[in-house]
Amino acid sequence: MDDRKTTVTVKAKAKSKVPVKAKAKPKNKVVLFETLLRCKLSNEELIARGTEMADASAEVVTFEDQLSAVKKEYQAKIDSRKARINELSGTIRAKAEQRSVKCKREFCYSAGKVEERRLDTREVINTRKINIDECQAELAV
Repeated sequence: MDDRKTTVTVKAKAKSKVPVKAKAKPKNKVVLFETLLRCKLSNEELIARGTEMADASAEVVTFEDQLSAVKKEYQAKIDSRKARINELSGTIRAKAEQRSVKCKREFCYSAGKVEERRLDTREVINTRKINIDECQAELAV
């Protein structure tokens, strides 16, 4: 673009004998818009708002009841997990737990004792004297 200034010459028109009128004032500008304003409610609108408020209030009560039920449900779940944590804590502390294990009971009539063994480790878990009811050997049929 050229940085030089351009000069424009305008020739004036010859004056006419007709008087020049003053420029007309522009008309007022009108712009439409919306804004929030206070409006009185009709009786029908008051009844509608009252009904809506009653419905909302009833929903709040329903939601509060549902919330209470859900809280109880989750509290029961939490309590259940806490009980399991306590149980596991005891197991870890003892480094052992109770399990169902297959065992055998052997009646040694000659020694007069009963010996109980685990089948998984063959460990003797109990030895006791044979009692009077157990003294008689069973007869083969």
